[in-house]
Amino acid sequence: MIKDIISSIIRDCYWDYTVTEKEIQDISESDNFRLKQKLFAKIMYNSTDRLKALQIFKHEDLNKLFNSFSPSPGNKEEYINKHILVLRNILLNEKNKVEGLQWKKR
Repeated sequence: MIKDIISSIIRDCYWDYTVTEKEIQDISESDNFRLKQKLFAKIMYNSTDRLKALQIFKHEDLNKLFNSFSPSPGNKEEYINKHILVLRNILLNEKNKVEGLQWKKR
């Protein structure tokens, strides 16, 4: 399953680079936090299935990566921030309110 996840990361996020599955896996398992941040950012901006792609990271790494990530200012910033809250809720079991995704009272 991990090979499928990494293959989709390469296809979605590194289509213009020459990166191997082993390199992606090594980054996700390494102690180099800066490389993990770069991989995390690539996934957040380019992956078609962020939830699946982020599963290559350990839970404690995910918490640090979410806390250290800040989307670059621009038209995608609000979109990315909404996805971050949803992903934090799912992957880290948090209870963040996401504007526009709440049930409406009648």
